[in-house]
Amino acid sequence: MSTVAGDVVATPIAAEPRLWRWFRDLPIRRKLTYLMLVPSAAGLLFAAASLIGNAAMNARANALRDLQAMSLVVANNAAAAVAFRDGAAAEEILSALRFKPENEGACLYVAELGEQPSVLASYASGSKAACPSRPGEPGTRQDGMYLLSVTEVLQKDSRLGWLLIRQNLRPLQHALSVQIAITLAVLAASFAATLLIGLGTYRVLARPLLGLAHIARRVSQTHEFRLRAQKYGNDELGRLVDDFNEMLGHIAQRDGDLRAANHSLEQTLGTLRETQSQLVQSERLASLGSLVAGVAHEINTPVGVGVTAASTLRDHARELAESYARGDLKRSSLEQFITTADEAAEITLKNLQRAADLIASFKQVAVDQSSGERRQFALREYIDEVLLSLAPRLKKYGHALEVDCPAALAVDTYPGAIAQILTNLVSNALVHAFDAGKKGHLRIHAEAANGWVTLTFADDGRGIPQENLGRIFDPFFTTRRGAGGSGLGLHIVFNLVHQLLGGTIDVVSAPGRGSLFTIRFPIAAPRAKP
Repeated sequence: MSTVAGDVVATPIAAEPRLWRWFRDLPIRRKLTYLMLVPSAAGLLFAAASLIGNAAMNARANALRDLQAMSLVVANNAAAAVAFRDGAAAEEILSALRFKPENEGACLYVAELGEQPSVLASYASGSKAACPSRPGEPGTRQDGMYLLSVTEVLQKDSRLGWLLIRQNLRPLQHALSVQIAITLAVLAASFAATLLIGLGTYRVLARPLLGLAHIARRVSQTHEFRLRAQKYGNDELGRLVDDFNEMLGHIAQRDGDLRAANHSLEQTLGTLRETQSQLVQSERLASLGSLVAGVAHEINTPVGVGVTAASTLRDHARELAESYARGDLKRSSLEQFITTADEAAEITLKNLQRAADLIASFKQVAVDQSSGERRQFALREYIDEVLLSLAPRLKKYGHALEVDCPAALAVDTYPGAIAQILTNLVSNALVHAFDAGKKGHLRIHAEAANGWVTLTFADDGRGIPQENLGRIFDPFFTTRRGAGGSGLGLHIVFNLVHQLLGGTIDVVSAPGRGSLFTIRFPIAAPRAKP
């Protein structure tokens, strides 16, 4: 491994030989067997080959040396017979070679002045030896399956002739064969002993290791931490087994503690999820309640005007009825009543129609938020209906709200989610974006392209600190705990955008520069999973 600028970089591993990869992946049993037998067998074979080779070389050297010595003795003894050309004496001297079975033949040559050497006597272990016409160069050498020795016959440093002796190598080869057989027998016995020692070593070393590996594999597969490895001795392997078993005991205890903690955590998590679900539902109901309060406030004005107009009309009708009953009804009074009645009816109808429109809008938005059904609708018109319920709160804080959305933009999605998202974004801005008493500006912009709607909500308030920017969508995170912030508003927005609308939401903000929420969702929302 090597490090570069604080990062850990893996050092390339050189390609491993195929034989090493094969040996590395073998089971421990076979590795130990090979490690015991292969070096031992190689050593025994090398020792046997060395012994046999050395014996063969020594035997050949000894045979050559003995033959040379015997040739000198026979040549010295035959010197007188060669000098007097006594063939019978020479034959008797050569016959002494019969006492060594490997001596197959011998020839005694006489040196003739200026002529080819002549054979004075010969010896053959079997039939009569065939002597070559010339003895050859003096010396001892091997000729195929024979050893040849050519020795000069000398008398007072004067050469009288030559002695040629030929020995058969079969006896020497037989002795070597016996030596090889003995060596191989010793080799086989040594290999058998090594094999027995290897098997004993396996039982002593490999058996505890394999038992330990078997228990480790079972624990890994079944997570039964109560299993224990068997101990075979008090050596290092025995202490390793003790440590392994002790480790399993600690793991079993911690596993039990972890299971208990997980069970308790699951119960706590279930309670938290239930509580969060209740809080989210409460937040939605609170939003719906705010909608009800806003619509009620808006309806109160046209209804009040209508009631006032109807009350005025009733008072004039009573006055007209009293004049008629007294009999002093005038034409001018009747004309004035007709005018008043027409104006009162007009005022009443207009305000009742406005109230009916408000109620219809409220009903649609309320049904959308409570039912969560999907439908096709005009986005700009629906935004106006949602903002109508928020008008009283905007008037209370004095903030201006601008909407920029094409009237023809139609979507096929979940209007209840759109209403909840807009309500929570506006409410979040009213609670968090502006200092008390400061009037701000809010802007909603929507546009469509390539099958997607981009809806932005911006404010020019105080902005969001950088350390809080990554946490604003977390549940229960709020900087206004106890001052109107529940920490669920933007969390609900995040879930609705991602889970229901199938879109994304991002926020860009900086202290003193306001906030910009960008929501992208498909014009046709994905079908909800059953």
